Amino acid sequence: MKRVYREHCIVFLAFLLLAVFMTLPVVLHMNSNIAGSGGDPWQTMWRFEEKAASGISGFLTDIFGLGEARLANLSVWPWMPIHLLFGQPLAYNIIWILHFALAGYAMALLIKTLTNQASILRSAPLLAGLLYMFMPFHVAHSLGHFGAMQLQWIPFIAVAAISFFRNPRVFSAVVLGLLLTVQAWTEHHYIVWIALFGIIVGVVYRKELRNRFSHPLQLPLEKGERTSTPPLFKGRLGGVLVSLIVLFIILIIGVIFPFIPTIRLAFTNSDALELGTVQTIRFSADLFSYVVPPSYHPIWGSVSHGLFGKFFTGNEAESVQYLGISALLAILFFHKHIPVKQKRLWILTTLFFGIMSLGPVLHVFGNITSIPLPYALIDELPVFSAIRVIARAGVMVSFATSVLFGWVIATNSIRPRASYIIALVILLESLFIPFPMQSAKLSPVYEAVQDISWSNIIEIPAATNYTAASRALYAMRRHGKEILGNIALERGQDEDANSLVKSTPSIRQLLYLRTTDLAENRKEFFNQDLLETLPDAMKYLDTHAIIIHTDSLSDLQLKSVTTFLEEKSVFTKKSFDDAVLYTLDTSRKYDTDGIFMIRGQGWTGVGYDPKKESVFAEIPREARMKFVNMNEYSVSIELHFDLAPESQGTLEVQKIFTVAPGEFEIVLTHSGEGKSIIMNPSFSVTVPFDAAQGKSADL
Repeated sequence: MKRVYREHCIVFLAFLLLAVFMTLPVVLHMNSNIAGSGGDPWQTMWRFEEKAASGISGFLTDIFGLGEARLANLSVWPWMPIHLLFGQPLAYNIIWILHFALAGYAMALLIKTLTNQASILRSAPLLAGLLYMFMPFHVAHSLGHFGAMQLQWIPFIAVAAISFFRNPRVFSAVVLGLLLTVQAWTEHHYIVWIALFGIIVGVVYRKELRNRFSHPLQLPLEKGERTSTPPLFKGRLGGVLVSLIVLFIILIIGVIFPFIPTIRLAFTNSDALELGTVQTIRFSADLFSYVVPPSYHPIWGSVSHGLFGKFFTGNEAESVQYLGISALLAILFFHKHIPVKQKRLWILTTLFFGIMSLGPVLHVFGNITSIPLPYALIDELPVFSAIRVIARAGVMVSFATSVLFGWVIATNSIRPRASYIIALVILLESLFIPFPMQSAKLSPVYEAVQDISWSNIIEIPAATNYTAASRALYAMRRHGKEILGNIALERGQDEDANSLVKSTPSIRQLLYLRTTDLAENRKEFFNQDLLETLPDAMKYLDTHAIIIHTDSLSDLQLKSVTTFLEEKSVFTKKSFDDAVLYTLDTSRKYDTDGIFMIRGQGWTGVGYDPKKESVFAEIPREARMKFVNMNEYSVSIELHFDLAPESQGTLEVQKIFTVAPGEFEIVLTHSGEGKSIIMNPSFSVTVPFDAAQGKSADL
């Protein structure tokens, strides 16, 4: 027994050393850099910090599915002890290294179990584990997709399931249930694939299962007894039932309960989970992505990407499905001795999930054809309609290919020297040196922001740049301010989550980098002056500071934003190496009428005609406007606009009204055929005589 444990430790350490070798630059900078690229690693580190801060109450809220309807994300909880011990970014990098080694070990353990190898140190488990841990699909998602990169749980679950069905005990039920729970928390889409894979197993082994279940459960044989019919289960019926009950309870508590908020969200009117056919098609795998090497390969990656990969739809990480030519050739030419049922199971798994990953219509070298595929039949069904990236079904193709490769090695005589050569070929095809990484150092601007008393800040370009937004989200744990319009958590949010920020004049132009509007100080909708409106809008949104990340903007964007903010001396400016901080100066006064308008729902076709120098907007039925009075006194407002000649029907609206301090909403109502089209809208403000002397607003 000790020898067996020692062998398993040796295998895991061997895979760990290989992972360290392949990712050496990351290992050498684990305290200062983050493995991967883009915003996803930052967002994962933020989630660690956020969940850790929520403590035991947050953990219990998550596992029992309490709180409001939302998209549940539990991916960091299984790894929380490492975060609490080491902190970030070290904890993230440790987990990142471990997930490679665990994937290799898990596949080695599965191949040993399936092929009845005498030792896990044999060629078949080791080579299959090596192939699986460095599969391009795995490496591509290791750029930052924290849940999707954790491929290790799938073979672990397969091993646990085999153990449970061979000998259903409470212990094996607990292990299987916990592994399924961890998989559901880490990447819930993979649970869907595992369930579908279970159906495939049932179809392939239906005769064996039927024959087994046709025999009654048998008690353990007494010493010396023999039977020609192998029992379905070892152990007594009571023990089997208890094991099944334990497994069922764990799955209810571990898999169903935590996702109750997501289930509730699915039954609301929110479309946060409905991604639409356009995104599904965009993030579907290409037919040739399984044979085109990824762009990150240091030898031929740039060539293959330049010829083929750059045409694939979706982003670069999601389009990687390469299986390895050497593994495919080995399976193609040396599959003869694989047991028929096993060969049928894994080939069917490869075909089923490969076709599923292609999405609703066929992609060929980036060309989206009109040829429908089977997934189109289920795309709109519950669960499947919420799958963000159907190309990730390719994980099961990588999984099945690795198992078939393991079977090939196990069923063919492979000499030690040949095993070394095969290992070198796998490593050569799997190279990803140097792996991308980014600095984990936060800008010193956040230390200055920490002392600001107001609740919110504006970060540019956090509303348009995902990496900057995710980094800002992580930094939020340091300074404690909310970031207006941050897109980092857009997935799973209601589409109206940032509607107020998006429609507030001047704020919107800044956040979404309307450089032409800013550079020309173009009048906003209803002729509102952007410079005059900005301080009032910031006060309204409880915002005191604007951070400009100079390292994330183009020269044009940076010049447009800074010129706009510095045109009037209402801000104090502080420069850093990678950022500029503009803070509202409350000691200064700014000439403003204290009134601005926010366009509400119901407006369509809003635009600007540069030839006619005219603003226009359409009102099909009802359109809402909210006036905000930041003064301490009431003002009178009068609306002005022209109806375009092509307008139809009638438009009812109150044109003169009084707005007390605070907010006041009016409704423009169209009746009759067609729609109303207004041109050159504006409004005028009349300040009461007794307040006219104090018209300049004190910030």
